[in-house]
Amino acid sequence: MARVEMRLPDLDMPGAPIRLSLWLAPLGSRVERGEPILEVTSGAVTIDLPAPAGGLLAERLVAEDEPIEPGTALAIIETER
Repeated sequence: MARVEMRLPDLDMPGAPIRLSLWLAPLGSRVERGEPILEVTSGAVTIDLPAPAGGLLAERLVAEDEPIEPGTALAIIETER
């Protein structure tokens, strides 16, 4: 099994700090590549972030409402390859 680290991309969201606002996928759930698994918010803007790979959402590395910066590791997805 491979482990894929999901990181916050550079979203070019100036102004207020970026926060992980909501986990959409439960820990331990199966996710598909491209499926939204969390939301991030900056000020009045909310963006869904998709899973970079399909597999099992094995770890959440950031809690809801925690401030994050581009490049921050958000989650670990265990894939079958």
